[in-house]
Amino acid sequence: MMVSTAGIVLHATKYSDTSLIVKLFTREKGLQSFIVKGAFSKKSRFRASLFSPLAMLHITYDDHRSDRLMFLRDVQRLTPAPELMFDPARSAILLFYNELLYKLLFDTGEDKVLFDFLEEEILRIHESETDLVELPLRFLLRLSIVLGFFPENNYTEQNCYFSLYDSRFQSYFVDENSHLPQPESQYLSQLLRQESDSSTLRHTRNNLLHYLIKYYKIHNEQLREIDSVGILSSILH
Repeated sequence: MMVSTAGIVLHATKYSDTSLIVKLFTREKGLQSFIVKGAFSKKSRFRASLFSPLAMLHITYDDHRSDRLMFLRDVQRLTPAPELMFDPARSAILLFYNELLYKLLFDTGEDKVLFDFLEEEILRIHESETDLVELPLRFLLRLSIVLGFFPENNYTEQNCYFSLYDSRFQSYFVDENSHLPQPESQYLSQLLRQESDSSTLRHTRNNLLHYLIKYYKIHNEQLREIDSVGILSSILH
């Protein structure tokens, strides 16, 4: 059966001297794997550069429903080739999203709501004209809505410590493995209210990023370490 669908590149691995194995999260079929022969050849219809991290494509392929890798019949970019290598902040955000999603979606089936959300968020990286420093934090919070563990914003002067396990603010602090300290909790509450505070200290913002990764790991057992978070923290000011 011939399938035509939009897809997001999650991973591309070199296979032999000339080919790629590519994993895409597709709108119609969820996660799918393909072999792209001759991807490093100048004469190839599907050059390796098409399959850059989180590239948004429209693909056509024959879904033969077997364990073998499938072949792409047609590939077209849905967005222009990215120039993010000239923008360290956008490049770091893109790589962070890519690593997180690749590790989160390794066995995801069809999920059009999630696909449409990710499509919008990827475009946001390319098109945003505002300060980018809060973009990864806001992305993690928006993604948690789609994944089903969005934090409850019951922050008050008394309930001022966010519980990573209970997904709500509490009146007591146990330790940093289970609760956010007060500055990070207050900042999280501001983001949940969709407020922005340019005076937020960089270390508070970076701490919250690491806490949200920990929050994801608690609520998604398959999620491993996110190596790119350190690079992201060092680039965003």
